Amino acid sequence: MRKPKERGDLLYRNINASAFCLKRRPDVRSRLVDGELVVLDREAGFIHQLNKTATYIWQQCDGQHTAATIAGQVCEAFEVDEPTALKDVCEILTRLQNLDLVVKA
Repeated sequence: MRKPKERGDLLYRNINASAFCLKRRPDVRSRLVDGELVVLDREAGFIHQLNKTATYIWQQCDGQHTAATIAGQVCEAFEVDEPTALKDVCEILTRLQNLDLVVKA
């Protein structure tokens, strides 16, 4: 079996990357502080600090972008190859979902 090299191959191997869009929970507040995003989840009683990459991904969670689309944007914004971007985006979106900060649009 060959390793995926094209975008279509990556998406085929990671169906969830193009299956749905995520959006930020409307009751969660965020603010940029010293170059990093701070996210306040009053319901859960937690404050989360996001690094630059996670902040970029968070900002794309508007219900209009799939993980695959966000990964393409990450490639351009951070000059990273697509397999790495897709892996990182999926990991960060999974973490945000597990923290209940984003929901399916």
